[in-house]
Amino acid sequence: MPAIKAKPTPPSAPPPVHSVIFVAISGIALFHSLPSLHDIDQVATIQTFTSAVLDNDDQQHPACLAVVRLIFGLFVLITTITRVLGKGMAPQPTYLPKSKLKAAPLALVGLRTLASFTLWMWVLLGICFMLTGSIPLLHAIDRSDLISPWHLRLALLSFEVSAPCAFLVSTVVKYALWPHALKSNGNTEPFKTFYGLITHNCNVLFVAIEVCLLGGLPVELSHFAVGPLVGLVYVLFSWWMSTRWDRDNGPQFLYFFLDTTLGWSTTFALAALLVVLLAYYAIFSAIDDVLEHLDGGLAVHVLTTVAASCLACRFRD
Repeated sequence: MPAIKAKPTPPSAPPPVHSVIFVAISGIALFHSLPSLHDIDQVATIQTFTSAVLDNDDQQHPACLAVVRLIFGLFVLITTITRVLGKGMAPQPTYLPKSKLKAAPLALVGLRTLASFTLWMWVLLGICFMLTGSIPLLHAIDRSDLISPWHLRLALLSFEVSAPCAFLVSTVVKYALWPHALKSNGNTEPFKTFYGLITHNCNVLFVAIEVCLLGGLPVELSHFAVGPLVGLVYVLFSWWMSTRWDRDNGPQFLYFFLDTTLGWSTTFALAALLVVLLAYYAIFSAIDDVLEHLDGGLAVHVLTTVAASCLACRFRD
């Protein structure tokens, strides 16, 4: 009787101890750095969401802000719904040569299409624009009494998370994920699909338009802890999800730099992402002062919007 060949055991990929320690220490430090409700309320006012960057007409610009923001929000949420209800896709991760993982196609269908950090931030951006757009709308129709403190707080915090994270997402795609895909197998099609292009480019464009041309919503440097905490939650999610993508081929990760078999490289990648995100917080907190100092009117604001978009956007190989 011929011997039955044993099925190879999928590799195990628990997160390295130093990565767990890094996430734990970072999480504790960030949690203790969270702003108080009083600090948030100092910024989250009706005036913050109804003032325009360039227009001084107090009677007209709240309605204009509402319309543009709500259009942005609806576009984000509608494209998200169509993606969830669509046929999905099955991208195959491309791991680094020293990885111990066996790459297998990941079925991104239904709600699993929202499993990437890109989509987390895309959905949050849509919610953000719906919140920030509804405030000037209610103000314009003289129903400011319907705007609660938590409406204002959530609108501010959602922008303070989604704006820097939008640039983080697109920067990582442009300078890390896209070049890695070209170098590994040349398959960059997931980035060039309709959904790939809008979630990695429209996010940055919408944020840049808001900051430079619409309402100039602020990102307070003292509120820096909120965004990185959301990022750490995603890291924990990716660790938890890794064994649920493909039980036959072992752990899988959507992002090659989150591969837990890379040793210290995993922790270095997490630290680098944190540094880049904090750098974007610093840039956003200073951009209003920079634009005011330049005092160049519409031309400077448009050029800043274009420059910021070019920094992070990518459309082709």
